[in-house]
Amino acid sequence: MSKDHAPLPPHYRYNFAVLLVDYICFGVAFTFVSLNSVMPALVGKLTTSAPLIGLVSTIFSGGWLLPQLFVANIINDKPYKKPYLLSALSGRVTIWIVALALWSGLADHPRLMLALFFVCIGLFATTDGIASVSWFDIMARAIPIQRRGRLIGIGQFAGGLAGIGVGALVSLILDRRPFPLNYALLFALAGTALVPSTVALCLLREPPPAENKDSRPGRRKATWLHILTTDRLFLRFMLARLLVGMLGLTSSFYVLHAEQVLHLPGSIIGGFVAAQTLAGTIASVGMGLVSERWGSWAVASLTGLAAAAGPLFALVVHQPGARWLAHAYPFVFMMLGVVNSAWMLGFTNYLLEIAPEEIRPTYVGLSNTMAGTVMMFVPMAGGWLLEASSYPVLFGVTMALTMLGFLVTLTLKPRGHITCE
Repeated sequence: MSKDHAPLPPHYRYNFAVLLVDYICFGVAFTFVSLNSVMPALVGKLTTSAPLIGLVSTIFSGGWLLPQLFVANIINDKPYKKPYLLSALSGRVTIWIVALALWSGLADHPRLMLALFFVCIGLFATTDGIASVSWFDIMARAIPIQRRGRLIGIGQFAGGLAGIGVGALVSLILDRRPFPLNYALLFALAGTALVPSTVALCLLREPPPAENKDSRPGRRKATWLHILTTDRLFLRFMLARLLVGMLGLTSSFYVLHAEQVLHLPGSIIGGFVAAQTLAGTIASVGMGLVSERWGSWAVASLTGLAAAAGPLFALVVHQPGARWLAHAYPFVFMMLGVVNSAWMLGFTNYLLEIAPEEIRPTYVGLSNTMAGTVMMFVPMAGGWLLEASSYPVLFGVTMALTMLGFLVTLTLKPRGHITCE
């Protein structure tokens, strides 16, 4: 029986709807406190240090990615993963802690506010990363491969439509309310949006584990070291993922570049959020079609191109003769929106395709921990590179590395040719 005509998992429609609610609400929450614009801008209000501003993405990436291999080793042979998913959701309260701290005036003491902020986003990222190992495994069992692009595409499109309004609201709040009450309200709204997401995950009906049809010796107990030494396709995938992920060198500094070099007003941050969200919304539809027609590897390749286009445009705008393009600067955030929208349809979905089902958590955990080991240092490295050189050097290095990542994605096998090497 072909995959397209295979029977659907139990509770498929119910779980599709529940996962959709979770996906949309989580996306809306992080539109209010965008990791690429709102959070760096908040830190920029508290310090002028570029490495500290880059630390936002460093802590978030490291906290989300690094623990996942350890967690995967714990839950890999557990038949049901939902208890581990739910136990990690408690970290979401940290978003409210940041809101309350800003509201109470802790920003009058920048060092204390920065310390609390970094601890809170670190705890949030770590607990969410722990939850994600279980989430991906449950989602892969609840939603068959031929329907995942539909779920992600609809979720990103609906979340993007809501996010366009959120972007306008972010701009209004930042413009009309004084600091730090404006950022306090943004974090409070993000915490509110996470409530229905949390409820949806509690209502999720986890499908029973599939029977292991692969009786080859050692497959179920394959370790991360075995994967690294035998699966060359996985290694090529990781090389592409890491190179495209070098976009993180610049993503925290686009706002500073716009304000300090191009002299765009601070209120344009809301426009950046709206541009990123709108582009992500449109891309979710197009990338979903690409995924269903050509496979996730093709989406990964387009993700690499979008990752290189952003720093290229910023590099062009930085030139004195091209400053007239400054008002088109939201383009770099549009490319970030495309990358964020396409990442799950491309790199994440490709990983779920090539990972053997019975050891899928190990593949997910290994991939994310390897990425975290590298990516947690990338934003700070971008800050150091900026302080040691200039914006053109930072943009040029980022463009070169992400373009190389695009070239590596071209070596990944299409879905129909995937085999375990």
